[in-house]
Amino acid sequence: MNRHTTVNRNVTINRTVVGRTSRPVNVTRTVVHGSRPKHATRSYNRTSTVRYRPPHRTYDVRYARPHHRYVRRHPSVVYGPPARVSYRPYYSHYYVHPWYRSVHMTTAVVSFSFATYAYDPYWTPPARVGWTWVPAYTTHAGIYTPGYWQPQQAAPVGTVYEPGFWVDDVYVDGFYRTERRTDGDWSWNEGYYLDDGTYVRGYWSPNERAPEGFVFEPGFWDGETWVDGFYRPQYRSGYQWVSAWYDADGAFHAGYWQPDETVDGFTWIAGWFDGQQWVEGYWVRDDEYYDADLSDWQPAEGYDDGWEVYGYGDGEILYEGEPEYYDENQQWVEIEPEGVELGIPVN
Repeated sequence: MNRHTTVNRNVTINRTVVGRTSRPVNVTRTVVHGSRPKHATRSYNRTSTVRYRPPHRTYDVRYARPHHRYVRRHPSVVYGPPARVSYRPYYSHYYVHPWYRSVHMTTAVVSFSFATYAYDPYWTPPARVGWTWVPAYTTHAGIYTPGYWQPQQAAPVGTVYEPGFWVDDVYVDGFYRTERRTDGDWSWNEGYYLDDGTYVRGYWSPNERAPEGFVFEPGFWDGETWVDGFYRPQYRSGYQWVSAWYDADGAFHAGYWQPDETVDGFTWIAGWFDGQQWVEGYWVRDDEYYDADLSDWQPAEGYDDGWEVYGYGDGEILYEGEPEYYDENQQWVEIEPEGVELGIPVN
């Protein structure tokens, strides 16, 4: 079944900030359940002067973007991010409709206005300012590897360039990553292609032994920052793990557990990792799924807990002009350090 539901979201936002209240903002947006997002990929040459808001910066309730350093607020939220660092990357996903929380919007996928032939060693793509094309080649291990773009500028001090890679016709741009991490004991695992052309992404993994029965699920590059992975069970009775992937629209679909058995008339909603724990998936009736009116959806009560500032609200409290963080009892709470930048985008 491939039906799309188009809905108009008439949003009235009354922003209340400490000390003042802004004028209500009336916004009309169209959300098409099941449709492809727009303006989510990066331009091949960035020659256009036209700028669009990516999906995660609009009122589209389907998309958010994780980020370790800066949690972009939903347009209807006025308070600051939670203090708990481990919760930050995925916290914005609670503004997203539950059926889309396993999808993370990125700025890593490149859009092309021409056909690509990356596996042809004699193919030369149109010029790309600031980049050099490295043609397809065969590795010492005999693996045929498609071409990729190499930046012309030298890597910043303390970083190395991690080449981009192909997933069928989808190209994920490369990036500069730090040579070593100082926020723990980590190792970088190089990415590589398999005989069948499948690419195994490079990633940071902890050097500590995984908990008994668990494996490390790699993180990913979202175009601006590295999002760390997490531990998951190696096996789960009655389920199969579906590996993560990037799609042509710039979205990263996180891995999830898929039940072995299907249920007629129902659609499986993938579970997701929220930065602290795994949120279980569940079944939804097909008619409910395909005929859903997303304009009726609102985050559950408490979705903004932890975003309040200066003593307003029920979450963790931040005080203006003070670097320390306090809990609801006015007691100072030590939080984890922000750490080092784990990746630098190629400009």
